[in-house]
Amino acid sequence: MFISTRSRYGLRALVYLARNGQGNPLSLSGIAEAEEIPIRYLEQIFGRLRSANFIRGRRGPGGGYVLSRCASDISLLDVIRVLETEFFHTDCVLQCPDFIEKEKRMEGKVSGCSREDRCPTKKLWTDIKVICETYLEKNTLADLSNGSLEME
Repeated sequence: MFISTRSRYGLRALVYLARNGQGNPLSLSGIAEAEEIPIRYLEQIFGRLRSANFIRGRRGPGGGYVLSRCASDISLLDVIRVLETEFFHTDCVLQCPDFIEKEKRMEGKVSGCSREDRCPTKKLWTDIKVICETYLEKNTLADLSNGSLEME
C-alpha cells in the first residue's frame, strides 16, 4: 500500500477546512501556509477535490474554499480514491479477477495473475486490502478532524 503526498496533503487540507471553515471560505494560500503544503501542488489537489465535489470555490473578495458537504458525509476512502490512482498497489491484488471490474474482464482488456490458483499470499494481500478499505470507508473527514477514528 502506498499513500502519496497528494493524499496526505489533501487530507490535511480538508481537515483544515473542516476545523476552521465552518462555512466561511478559506484562501488557498492560507491553507497552504498553515499546513506547509506547496501552493502549486495544493492547487492541483484542490482541482481533483473540486471535480469530485468535496469542495467548492468562491471568487472575489472574501473568497476561497469551503467543503461542499458535511465532513461527516465524506469518507476517507472516497477522498483517497479521488487522489490516488492505485490505492493498494500490489500487482497480484490489482490483477486478481476479484478486484477487476467485470466489464474489463469481459472485454478482454485485463487478464488475471498466472499464479492466481496457486499463490500462497493472495489471501493475505486481498484481506489487507479489504481491511484497509473497510477502515477508510467507515471513518469520515469529521472523524479524522475530531481525532475520533475507530478501528471496528
